[in-house]
Amino acid sequence: MILIYVGITVAWNILAFGGILSLGHAAFFGIGSYTVALLYVNLNINPWLGILAAMVTAGIGALCLAIPLLRLRGPFFTLSTLAFVEVLRLIAIYWVGLTNGSVGITTPPAEGFALLSFQDRQPYYYIVLVMTLIAICISVWIYHSKMGYHLRAVASDEDAVRALGVRTPRLKLTALVISAALTGAFGAFTAMYFFVIEPETNFSATLYSIQPALNGIIGGMGTLLGPVVGALIMTPLGEWLRTTFSGATQGLNFVIYGIVLIVIVRVMPGGIVTGANKLYSRFRPAEGTSGGGDSQKRSAEETVDDDHTANTAGRRS
Repeated sequence: MILIYVGITVAWNILAFGGILSLGHAAFFGIGSYTVALLYVNLNINPWLGILAAMVTAGIGALCLAIPLLRLRGPFFTLSTLAFVEVLRLIAIYWVGLTNGSVGITTPPAEGFALLSFQDRQPYYYIVLVMTLIAICISVWIYHSKMGYHLRAVASDEDAVRALGVRTPRLKLTALVISAALTGAFGAFTAMYFFVIEPETNFSATLYSIQPALNGIIGGMGTLLGPVVGALIMTPLGEWLRTTFSGATQGLNFVIYGIVLIVIVRVMPGGIVTGANKLYSRFRPAEGTSGGGDSQKRSAEETVDDDHTANTAGRRS
């Protein structure tokens, strides 16, 4: 599950390069889950092909979301994405003829690599590890590409970027489609991993919209390493608190989890990675004995850049 959340958070963060906070990724996750399950159960289509189809349908879902809503800014877009998740969840519940309603869909337990179904968990681990590494590589490539530079510029000042001739709606649409397609792939994998797909879980905004957003914000929204660090810390922390404290006093694990979030946000408003970079930049000049001027200049530039990232993330949060 940690690797799944790392992959989903990395996919979510592609849109965050542009300073866009989405809470609608549970919709793309659910679309991916239902796509692979429906194709496999009803049409006997191979799950590997189903994952590709899930990426396509999730991308189409992103288009449906983006065309009317992507021109919205800030909290208006964020709330719209959350409403999009709720609409799809209700469709999945009441369109019983297609989705089997609240009962959900159960995939056949037939085993084999071709059917993406194993009795042992180890093959699942390697498959999701490869998927997560692919998502990270795509994220790194986008970050250093022309598209990534434009997205980061949009996060700073969208009006200025548009004045320079960059078509920002198309830019954000492309980022959203890529982010949705990757999220849909992880939704399809999860459907085959758990064998059961039902609306309340697979369209859960708490699990697949808010949690990836929390991971990204805590780790460092819009940075390359932040989503990975955030998911690696927050996912096991949440599970440990749930298994340790939820039995003693109901809700105590959420209280502790909330306190941890508040402390991290107060101490490192731009996220763990941004805060760590600031600390490193602050102490690095004292370690050098030569080229101190250049080192201090680079440190100051990086500090200004980190402050800008922290302020941007803070405003978007």
